[in-house]
Amino acid sequence: MSIKVEMIVIYYERGGDKTMNNEKTEEMLSQLIKMVGTVQTNQQEMKQDIVELKDKVVEIETKSDIRHKEIIGRFKSLERDQDFILEKSVRNEREIASLKTK
Repeated sequence: MSIKVEMIVIYYERGGDKTMNNEKTEEMLSQLIKMVGTVQTNQQEMKQDIVELKDKVVEIETKSDIRHKEIIGRFKSLERDQDFILEKSVRNEREIASLKTK
């Protein structure tokens, strides 16, 4: 609530000026209506921004999940390669040891 609106509310809560003319009241009411309209417009814009941001977050999460799965797949492939190389290395070492003992 703006300071002007708060002042009006306080003014009327205390009894106000009984001689306040209708023109002043209408002017203040008009200003208040404009302010409320502006606030509602801003609120609608913010709601639209929030919806757009939520959509972007979902899109980013989806891309992130896809990339994560791809990287995990690559790690598993590297792990299988490493196991294969280690196994082959052990076999070769055994054959070398076997050849040395002959």
